[in-house]
Amino acid sequence: MGKTIKKEDIEKLFEKFSYPMTRSAITSDQKKASLGLSKILWLAFVSNNDSEENIYNTLDQIVKNHENNISFSSLYFYKMKKALTKKETLMAQKYYSNKENFNELENWFNQF
Repeated sequence: MGKTIKKEDIEKLFEKFSYPMTRSAITSDQKKASLGLSKILWLAFVSNNDSEENIYNTLDQIVKNHENNISFSSLYFYKMKKALTKKETLMAQKYYSNKENFNELENWFNQF
């Protein structure tokens, strides 16, 4: 049987994943916005629903600016997604394949 994945491990993976987005945030509003976008992208990432089209369409509903959308999409695909190793990615996806863990994301999103 494999190693049990702890919530703390997943939180560390999210911090690593979100760092490219959150590192340049200075004000509290910027921090909140970058964390919110990171959480949305994390959901697509861990559910393996992160095609370029899905990411663009998701961001387009939030950002509503083509140039910014392209920038955030590029940041996601070239920095955030690559921040985790294949093993870490599989660990996160496995953790959220458990319905109870996945449902926790709803509460996590409501922390705003």
